[in-house]
Formats: sequence, C-alpha cells, structure tokens
Amino acid sequence: MPNRNQKPVDFFREAAPYIHTHRGKVFVIAISGEALLDVHAKEILSDIAILSSLGARIVLVHGARPQIDSELNKNNHKASVHQDIRVTDKKTLNCSKAAVGALRLEIENELNTALNNPPILNNNLGVMSGNFITAKPIGVINGIDFTFTGKVRRINDDLLHQVLKSGNIALLSPLGNSPTGQIYNLQHEEVASFTASKINADKLIFIHKRTDIDIPKQINVNDLKSITNDVNRHFIDEITNAIIGGNVERVHLIQAGVEGELLLELYTRDGAGRMITSGKYDQPRNAGVDDIGGILDLTRPLEESGALATRTRETLELEIQNFSVIERDGKIIGCAALHLIDGTSYAELGCLAVHPNYRKENRGIDLVEHIAANAKLLGVKKLFILTTQSFDWFQERGFEPSAVDELPDCRKSLYDQKRKSKVMIRTI
Repeated sequence: MPNRNQKPVDFFREAAPYIHTHRGKVFVIAISGEALLDVHAKEILSDIAILSSLGARIVLVHGARPQIDSELNKNNHKASVHQDIRVTDKKTLNCSKAAVGALRLEIENELNTALNNPPILNNNLGVMSGNFITAKPIGVINGIDFTFTGKVRRINDDLLHQVLKSGNIALLSPLGNSPTGQIYNLQHEEVASFTASKINADKLIFIHKRTDIDIPKQINVNDLKSITNDVNRHFIDEITNAIIGGNVERVHLIQAGVEGELLLELYTRDGAGRMITSGKYDQPRNAGVDDIGGILDLTRPLEESGALATRTRETLELEIQNFSVIERDGKIIGCAALHLIDGTSYAELGCLAVHPNYRKENRGIDLVEHIAANAKLLGVKKLFILTTQSFDWFQERGFEPSAVDELPDCRKSLYDQKRKSKVMIRTI
C-alpha cells in the first residue's frame, strides 16, 4: 500500500497521527455499483473494515445501477432514463429490490468477514442495515412521471448515531420507504450527501469508477462548478449540496481502480485521491508562536545551503508577528515574512521558503501574494526582496532588478556585502 519509494515503517510513522485524528470521527462513504464490480472491490470493502477497526465511525452507502441493469436484462425489461435519472415503473422497482437486496447481502458478508478476521480481535464489530431512510416521490418533471423513483425525505439520524456509537458499520441501500409503505428507488449519491449533512459527518467519501471527472487534486467548492461539464453535473451537484447546503467540510473522491487509494488518501499527508473543501485548504495564514518549531525545521536546510539568512529561535520569537505560514495537517510547509520599514512606504519580503515536496502547486506564489496583500493594506508602496538564488522567479512575480542604493537608508546600511544578494523591488 505505501508508495514504491516509501518503506512500510515510514508509512506507519506518517499514518500514526491520522489514526489518532480519525478515531471517533464520522465518515459517510458512498461506493458506486460500478466500483463494486471492480476487481479491487473486495480489497476496498476490506479497507473500509480497517477504517472501522481503527476507530472511525462508518456509514456506508452503496449504489446498484449496473446490478439493476443486469436484473432488468434478465427480465427482458428496458427502463427509460430522463436527465440521467432512471424512471422506475413497477417492474423496474421489483428488479431494483431484487438487485439491491442481493448486493446488500454480498456487501454485509464481505464486511463481516473482514471485521472478524481474526475474530478474537474484532468480535464486537459488525454491520447493521435497516430502515434508516424515509423517501418521497420525485413526481412529474417536464411531463415525465418518474413513478417509483424517489428522493430522500429524512434520515433516522438518532438510530444511525446509536449504530455508530456501538462501533458498528451502518449500511444504507438506495431504497427508501414512504410513510404510506411505498418503496422508492433512490440515487445513492443523494442518500450519501443527505446523510452526511444530516449527521454532521466529518468527511464524505465517494468511491467511484467515473472517467469524466477531471478536476485538480485539491479544489475549493466555490471553484468546482466552473470547471465541470454537463456529463458529471449531477455527481458534482451532490458534492456541492453536501458542502454548501450541509455541514461537510471535506469531500474526497476515490478511484476504485487504484489499489489502496482509500487508505492512502486518509492516512498520508499528501493523500492519493481528490479533495473538495468548504474553504481554502493549506492556504497562507498569519503565524503564531506555536509555528516557530515548524518554521525552523523548514528553513534550516535553506540556511545551510546559503539560500536564506540564518535566524535563531530567539529571533523568530521576536519577529513571529511578521510571519505568514502554510500549514498542511499540522506540518508547516511554507513561510514568508513581512518587515515594515519605519518612516517609509517600503517593506521587505523575507524568509520565503516552501518545502521541496510542495513546490509544484504555486504555494510560493500564494505566499508572495498573501504578503503583498497584507503590505498593501498597511500602506506599503514598494515591496523589496534580497535574494541570492531566485531572482528569475521573483522577476516573473513582478519584482524588478534594482540597485542597493534604491533601498531605504536604514536597510542599505545593513546590506551584507559578503552575501551580495540581488535587490528586487515590486510596486504594489
């Protein structure tokens, strides 16, 4: 499961804090019917059992589209589809009940086998399914009567919380009952997003086999709709509904065809799937005293190479209010400092550093723009940088090569002739 360049012991060292963090947290996991047909389906269900064994509280929602299609074919019945939603007539409903019931039993069997292997360790863990969902009909849309195709009306969240508190996995199928006793066919994505919002899940995870989702590895939900197309619109709508309309902070997309991707996504710092967040993830923020150790760990190698001037812990403690950092799951991966020059409209951008593993995703640019924005708010007109190795990069960011004489007088007197840093100035 660890990547090829990572030793197993290194993986466990990296996973340890996540095991602690995720213990007791509620994860709603939606696995599509297509994913359940993947060659790795048993391993995926086993990995979900591992999450439960490690203390996460799991609600598993399964889809069944291809399984229902197969049952329809066996019965020589073709259901119509409108706007990517199956119209469920009476025969389609009967086929859906048969397919979903059989699939649910298979999932329960796989999970129970994984949870109780070896039984002496996990004999208190199990899988519970039941009537958690109250449904209502979609009705007639644009003249199309969807008959027994429904939507979620409510979730029995009290019962769900009881199941989760007992340490069991709650298994939800894409069928729901109305108060009058009618069964409706549901879309598992909606069941998952509705449930995650209702029970305030810490994470909503979609395990899928889709090939029409081309989004960045990490993206803010507000930026998501502008880069998606009509093909995956319904899928993306359920994600955004869970975040914007509900209380879910992070949605993860896991590709079923990649072995171990679920565990790598949740138990490594960089993950393996895609993540949509409710706010800006690992973006610059103002630093505090608790960040000093992380800043020192980040800057020490650059100081040793001569790329940064040396700063002691004592210096950082005095200047920490000038620093901004980027933090990723408790680790400082980027920093920069803004030093105002008293009595002038100048300020210095200093100590810009990004961890080598995180330099491909514009975090250095984010830090520079964060510092520039803060400087502008403080009335700064000229932002300068002294650099020995990155002058081309800063020139691309709008900094112009300048002479030492263009620096404020108090800064000129401190210029280190031995380092011979390049002076670059940006008007803001």
